[in-house]
Amino acid sequence: MSVQSAKDFLEKITSDDAFRHSLISELAKVRSELVSQAGFEFNEKELEEAKSSLPAGVLGQIPGWFCDMEESGKPYKGRKCGGGLWH
Repeated sequence: MSVQSAKDFLEKITSDDAFRHSLISELAKVRSELVSQAGFEFNEKELEEAKSSLPAGVLGQIPGWFCDMEESGKPYKGRKCGGGLWH
């Protein structure tokens, strides 16, 4: 493990659309499996509706990160950097 490897990863995730979309897709699958194993069943539309009913800022960083798996094709800044993968 190295800082250079982490830098290389960040460069790739922000510059390689196919790589970023592949990671987003795989993480979305894992997230869905974990949520289902925990006993919850909902789709993305239902999740977005539930999130929109909450007061602003109530999710905080960690739960917000877990719920943000947007895929726009552009690198994000701040909490959604790398397509919602890391912050």
